[in-house]
Formats: sequence, C-alpha cells, structure tokens
Amino acid sequence: MHIEFAKNAKTIQMLEDAYDRDQAQEIAERHKAAAFGTLTGIMKAFDRSRGDIILTGYRKRFEPFWHIQAESFFEYKRKNTYQFPVAPEVQSVTIAKHTLKVHPDEPVILFEGTDHCFEHFRKETVQDALREKGKDYAKYLDSKSKFLRDLKDLQRSDHDIMPVQIRASYLLNMIYKDIIKPIQADEVLDERVVINKLTLYLAPIHVFEFKEENRDKQATIEVDGITGTWQKGVSLVADLTKKYWSGETVFDISTEVAGNILPGAGVAMLLTKKIFDTRKERKTSKHHKELHKDFSRRKK
Repeated sequence: MHIEFAKNAKTIQMLEDAYDRDQAQEIAERHKAAAFGTLTGIMKAFDRSRGDIILTGYRKRFEPFWHIQAESFFEYKRKNTYQFPVAPEVQSVTIAKHTLKVHPDEPVILFEGTDHCFEHFRKETVQDALREKGKDYAKYLDSKSKFLRDLKDLQRSDHDIMPVQIRASYLLNMIYKDIIKPIQADEVLDERVVINKLTLYLAPIHVFEFKEENRDKQATIEVDGITGTWQKGVSLVADLTKKYWSGETVFDISTEVAGNILPGAGVAMLLTKKIFDTRKERKTSKHHKELHKDFSRRKK
C-alpha cells in the first residue's frame, strides 16, 4: 500500500474575523454581568457600593481544528467463473470463435473470465484539535481564511495559539480504517491512498476580562470571531504549558513515514515500523562505535 500527499496538502490557515475586536467588545459589554453570575447582578441592584463592571484586559486566542480529505484507489484483476442458462436442447455455444460446452448435469454454460476491477473510497473529517468530543467546526469551513507560512506570523503580545492535543497521525489512522479495504485479487495494478487535504485551521476567539470596580473579582467573556456567539470564559491568559508545538511538529506524519505501510500488516504499523527501524539503526550504529573504541584501546 502506497500512501502519498497531494501537492500543497499540508497547510496551516487562519480564519479571518467576521466579528472584529470592536464588534466583539460590544457583544461582551452587553453580557459582561453574566460573567459574574446571576447573584452578582441581583446584589448590584441593591448595593451601589459594588461599583460598575469595567473592562480590564483583552487577548485574542486561536483555537485549532483539523480538516482532512483522503481517498483510496484499488485497481486489480482476478479470475472468476461465470454461468448462464441455455435451452435444454442446446449442446454448445460459440462466442467470439470460442466454443463453450453445456454442463453435463444441467442446461447451463460455464466459462472462466478475468475481472478487471476498480474501487474508490473517500473520507472527509473535521475535528476539534483540542479535545476529541469538542466543538463542531464543519460550519466554519465556509469562512474566509488566509495561509500562514509560519506560526510566528500570529505571535504577538496579545495573541495566544492553543496547543494541538489531537494529533494528525491519530486522525489519519482513523481515516485509513475507513478507506483501506481488503480486496480479493490475483494481480494488483494500483493500490494507494492520497491525502488531498491536511489543513490545520486556527479559529479566532476574542477574550475580554472584566472586574467589579470595588471588589477584587475578575471574570471573562469569550466571543467567537466567526459566529459572534459568546460564553463565560475561564481565564484571560490561556494555559499554553501543556504541550509545546510549532508548524514543524504539528504535522507529525511525513510523506516518508506515510509510504512505509507494510502490505497486509494493517494501518497500526504506519508509525510503529518507522520508529522501530530508526531506533534499531541508531542502536546498531552506537554498538559498532563502542566496539571500535574498545578495539582501539586494546591495540594501544
């Protein structure tokens, strides 16, 4: 099985705001009381000393999700036996100068042929890259976006890029299970998988921090930069210490690795074999160097 990536299949794209910072702030200001809960709203109505709720901070957060499209092609030949019924009085049938005799026990003609087969399977998935059962990002695919050459293009003092938790290799292995099918073939002419799209999208989220004037209590409102929907946030500064990643590490499956599936071994061998072979080569090389050093010492 040969697995290949289409040209420019692996990309990182940033979705452009449908709601910019000013528009998102208007939404957040309208719902800022909700960030502190219902009780705070009731208390403010009776206790003027609590002061107003004021904006104290802002950050723009980018949340990642995957869009993957893949297809498989199987072209092969196999021998097969066919039959068709004939009238009881028929003794033989000549087709294309070949004479086919009737089966001795029943009025049917049996003949052997070669099937030329072609099968094609496709699979597309859109997956939150932060959590397995996360946000439904399929509707975001119609949004305007722009390509990023490097994640550094988004690195600013008030920007956070959330680290990918759902890896590309995991999703590709799940897709392979749906598009790599067993075939009955005598001769395989073509057997390959093409990854047409492996895109990591970054969706913008505007995060606003508010504070009650006369109380040391803060809360946040998050406004989706694409849909304009809002929700109560957790903290202004995102937790980015869980996992380091970059544009080079996020695509953790390369064309070289993808081409090393063992025929008949199953998709689970995709990364395991490559990693095992690499470790074995390093171990062997290290052992040879140690033997050489030992021999050199003894010679002296």
